[in-house]
Amino acid sequence: MNRLSKRLRSLISFVSNEDSLVDVGCDHGYLSIYLKENNLCKSVICSDINNNALNSAISNIKKYNLNIECYLSDGLNKVPMEGINTIVISGMGTSTIISILEDKEKLKYIDKIILQSNNNHEELRRYMNQIGYYLKEEKYIKDKGKWYISMLFLKSENVNSVLELKYGFLDNDYGNYLLDSYKSICKRIPENRLDYKKYQEKIKEIETIIN
Repeated sequence: MNRLSKRLRSLISFVSNEDSLVDVGCDHGYLSIYLKENNLCKSVICSDINNNALNSAISNIKKYNLNIECYLSDGLNKVPMEGINTIVISGMGTSTIISILEDKEKLKYIDKIILQSNNNHEELRRYMNQIGYYLKEEKYIKDKGKWYISMLFLKSENVNSVLELKYGFLDNDYGNYLLDSYKSICKRIPENRLDYKKYQEKIKEIETIIN
């Protein structure tokens, strides 16, 4: 499989040959198939809560004649975690991701968690620190006109700084995108409102980071 979206491709660099991973919410199974076909990880398991999506993944896996186990599961509930050290979750919102990771027993032997949330990135970073995972790296990708943030968390007692929890590790392109977005919002808010001051503070913080 040569064709993989920029959004999914951004997750690959976080995966190593020693990873035995579960791809939660695998959808059509494209990421797992790519990883297995190119020997980029030790092993991979697919799971999805949607039966149609999982059947699509199973069909695609058979097409490429690969050995990938698939489980119909709400998050990690029915996924056998023995031997698994890495979790990948993408294409979901932060509240859904947090609900999947709330079962601490499932995370007992998980050293690496790779996430790509659709929203509330600060909330997700803070939660991951709270449960013992340190934000090591982020990638910012624009795919089909939309920005995505891919996050690499490693099990660690270290915690991220306040600015890292708020904004991650901004690069110039995504930082400038955020600046333009916040400045555009400020133009529509009266200066005497608290929201205006809040966004002005964000603008100053981001300008400090990217400069």
